[in-house]
Amino acid sequence: MRAYFKFEFFQFMSNKKNIAIYVILLFFSCYYALKLAPAYNPIEKADVSEMEARYLTREEFLNNVVIDDGTHYLTRFAVAIFPEWNEYDKERLEAIKQHNLKKYAEATFKWYEYSDNVIFNWGGDILFYNPGYYTYGNSYARMDGHYAYLYSASRYKGYTEEKSHLTVNVFEERTALQTLQRLLHAYLPLIFIVSCILLTVDIVLKDRRNPTLLQGLPLSDWRKLMVKGGVSLLGSILAIIPLSVGLLIIGARNGFGDFELPVPMYNSGEKIFSNITMGQYLIENMLFIVFWSLFIISLLLLVSVTLKNEFSNLVIGCVFVIAEFFYYVRGIGVFRDVHWYPTSYVQVGQIISGYRNFLYGSEALTFGAGLSVIGLCTCIFLFCTFLISNRRKFKVF
Repeated sequence: MRAYFKFEFFQFMSNKKNIAIYVILLFFSCYYALKLAPAYNPIEKADVSEMEARYLTREEFLNNVVIDDGTHYLTRFAVAIFPEWNEYDKERLEAIKQHNLKKYAEATFKWYEYSDNVIFNWGGDILFYNPGYYTYGNSYARMDGHYAYLYSASRYKGYTEEKSHLTVNVFEERTALQTLQRLLHAYLPLIFIVSCILLTVDIVLKDRRNPTLLQGLPLSDWRKLMVKGGVSLLGSILAIIPLSVGLLIIGARNGFGDFELPVPMYNSGEKIFSNITMGQYLIENMLFIVFWSLFIISLLLLVSVTLKNEFSNLVIGCVFVIAEFFYYVRGIGVFRDVHWYPTSYVQVGQIISGYRNFLYGSEALTFGAGLSVIGLCTCIFLFCTFLISNRRKFKVF
């Protein structure tokens, strides 16, 4: 069986299609690091000029306003909330000018916490979050700003508690590990899953070209399929290598960060954030992606032994990746049990951070639930493949 594994792995790595996939991943990784990452423009930035303009405008207002019996209630409201807001902005400006980044983090944590409280609870239709959340006709800008400010408050609070080396790049999430975190929160899981599909799509049916070569091996069809699945899993994990090249480039430019950096996690039940370390966050993402790889591989093995068509493998695999787009509507988790659908867990990073629960209006889309659903489906696919492969009349090709 070990010899057969080596044989399959050699064929897998010498497959021109697989080599092309690795090369494409390497190209996109380098392109992202050299072109897209430097152009990253976060909404929440450590912008001294913006803080200074905001502080001076409010300070000018407070120094010149006159309160009497005829003063408008909104003016009174501004006089009530501006002093504490300016106090935090002043602390931030002084800290960053003195390069005291720990003190800056502490003042910024308080600023985001106070800002969200004022805007979300008292602001009504007169106070707004950062204008960046109101672009492209976003109907949920207020909720997105609320989430982002609480996220930022939790993140900066973590900077005050941890011993990580703080820089402006850390504050703006530009370091290599924070870039990886942002990508896991976005489209990187999709890239991993689609790569797994493309690498696995012909792992069984390629042997139709040379059927007599393997017929003499003293292995059952089930064991052959398991070896092929193991090779596909290893090959899918190796996709990390070309993708990591881009992170090395980003790290050389902006710093690598460290595994103790805080990553905010949203608790949808209590509507609060808590932090875990970057190391824990990445381990959970990696485990989730491995489960997804097992899910895809077991699905394609089942399709291979039933339909015996590479195009069918590709179509069915991709349907599972994009199926969420057909039923996703923001807040649908209140009306439908989407946590039972394996396709709801494609956005791995968003599931782990709790952001998917925020979008769905649910509390059930969790790391543990995802592993359970994906793992159960994988076991069902493998069991069906086992039954089919052990039929007397069954032939792999």
